[in-house]
Amino acid sequence: MDRRGSYISSQLIVINDKLQLLYDEIGISEDERNTRERNLYSAVSHALEQQVEEVSAERENLYRSCHELREQLTTMMAALQDVQDLDLSCGVGGDLEIKFPLMNAFESLSKKHEELKGLYSQRYQRAHELFENLHMLSTAMEGLVLDNDIFALNPDTLSLTNTNIAALEAEVRRLSEEYERRVKIVQEDANQIVTLWAQLGTSQHNIDRNILACYKDKPEMLGLTNVHLEKLSAKKNMLQEEKDSRLRRLSVTKAAVQHLWSKLSEDEAAVKAFDRANRGIALHVIEAYEQELARLNEKKRDHMHIFIEDARQTLQRLWDSLYFSEDEMLEFTPAWTDIFTDASLAAHESEIAHLEQLLQERKPTLSLIDAYRELQEDIAELEQSQQDASRLLSRGPGRRDPSRLLREEQMRKRIAKRKPKIMNDLMTALRKWENENGRPFMVNGERFLDILRDEEVTAKVRIYYLAGLMSV
Repeated sequence: MDRRGSYISSQLIVINDKLQLLYDEIGISEDERNTRERNLYSAVSHALEQQVEEVSAERENLYRSCHELREQLTTMMAALQDVQDLDLSCGVGGDLEIKFPLMNAFESLSKKHEELKGLYSQRYQRAHELFENLHMLSTAMEGLVLDNDIFALNPDTLSLTNTNIAALEAEVRRLSEEYERRVKIVQEDANQIVTLWAQLGTSQHNIDRNILACYKDKPEMLGLTNVHLEKLSAKKNMLQEEKDSRLRRLSVTKAAVQHLWSKLSEDEAAVKAFDRANRGIALHVIEAYEQELARLNEKKRDHMHIFIEDARQTLQRLWDSLYFSEDEMLEFTPAWTDIFTDASLAAHESEIAHLEQLLQERKPTLSLIDAYRELQEDIAELEQSQQDASRLLSRGPGRRDPSRLLREEQMRKRIAKRKPKIMNDLMTALRKWENENGRPFMVNGERFLDILRDEEVTAKVRIYYLAGLMSV
């Protein structure tokens, strides 16, 4: 704009012309006229300078507003890097200088700011909510490591791209799942702890009232950090170990008590009453059973012969299962005396434990011997049946059974099929046992491997004999 043609300068010329004319008409001297003009100029100059200051302030404010919009736009556009077609040239130069006139620049920047503000605010708010959730979850689960470096930032410094927002959402989901998992663990452990307190009969002053108050409806109040979880798990494990220890202790004691009740023919009504009064695994229950065992052991001493006779019957069953000979049985001398003392009973029980272990060790071989003996019984039965000539008759008291010959043939085939395998497996097992133990495997006082070898020789002789008859 041509400032020489401004309204102020043209009006000042007109007013000055009028003033000079008036001065001339009045006849004011040159000095007086100069004095009056200087005073007038001072007043006019002051008004103009005041206006200049106000307009300068207006310009600075407008420039500052443009600058603030420019900074906000720069921040928003940097945060929205994934938004296409963003144009930063509106109202500003390529060198980041704001262009004049300022009102045009302000209007252009305001328009662009309004366009971006909605999207930026939406993403900023979403990021802010996600960061709050992350902070809350990570604080609740102190010590949890976040999966991405961006979570060390904040919404003001984070690039608000869809990729980063999605990463935040994924991490919130992961932490939420971990949070729920820990809540479930805490609730399960707390439930078990309360149950164990009840089962163990824990006294009131040893119960954690905080666990009791929170375990049902607000388990997260018990803490979800690794330290909290470890402490709760340790408490549960300690109580479980105590329960297991009491169960083992009670099981042994209870079995002994029940055995003595049976052996001593205790009153059934009294036994049932005792059992009803002492249920569970509280200490007073275990102590009651231990006291009952002590009472029964005292009574047992007065009826020691019953227990020793029972032990001898058990020994006999084990001797029979192990195919002991009479000499081997006689080696355990306490079984053949009339001494009925605690020491004698202890010796019997020790021998029973030894024989049970021996039976378990020999079980595979003994099973094969049992199979062999069953086979021998089948062979004897078949031979006896074949010697009965009446089975071939069709009349009279020995009338022929049409299916008998068929059953004999089936038994013969079964024996022919099973015998070689049983003999081979048994001889292999016996040789192995003797090599490992350095002594013969005895059955009823005889080395069983010798019995099998004699059986083989007898079978061969029989075959040769039958072959000779056939040749004649």
